[in-house]
Amino acid sequence: MNRFYEETLPEGYQEAFVVDANDKDSYSKLTTATLLINTVLFVVIFSSFVKTGITEITCGFSVIKIVGLLAAYMIYVVLHELTHGVVYKLLTKQKLTFGFKPPVAYCGVPEIYVYRITALLSLLAPLTVFSILFILAFFLANDAFTRLMILILLVLHLSGCVGDLYNIWLLLTRFKNPATLRQDTGPKQIYYTKEY
Repeated sequence: MNRFYEETLPEGYQEAFVVDANDKDSYSKLTTATLLINTVLFVVIFSSFVKTGITEITCGFSVIKIVGLLAAYMIYVVLHELTHGVVYKLLTKQKLTFGFKPPVAYCGVPEIYVYRITALLSLLAPLTVFSILFILAFFLANDAFTRLMILILLVLHLSGCVGDLYNIWLLLTRFKNPATLRQDTGPKQIYYTKEY
């Protein structure tokens, strides 16, 4: 047994649960969770900036900074998926699949079945790395408008992790057994458990 994955589904395993971002019901739940996260975080952010004075923020406004924010977000999405991929590649050495299938950008390893620890490490990697980077960037920024743009990126990052957070929650609550296997095609994750 490989510690991180199986090339074929071992005997005695059966499909236990499916997360499919392209399924209407799953998409609806993920969208609701994303909107909730965005709303709460934006209210917290803007209320804290009102205290510092909206004038300081509006003085820093420029079209170039807004275009920069959009470009930074697109680069972030690519780097987020690459971070999943780096972990998968280090642990499995298997072929990765990248893509964008609205509403999700994805990285997967569809030809193998990864163990719970591999799935957890891959899911936690971008959440951890980019949360730290955005928080550090916030404290290093020297003006209110730049800090606001970094906070917006942090909010988009956290809400964009809603699928990852859901899968982490599943692995920490429902699929605690280290023998749990997960097939990750990108938009769809299929969980397998062993019959006893």
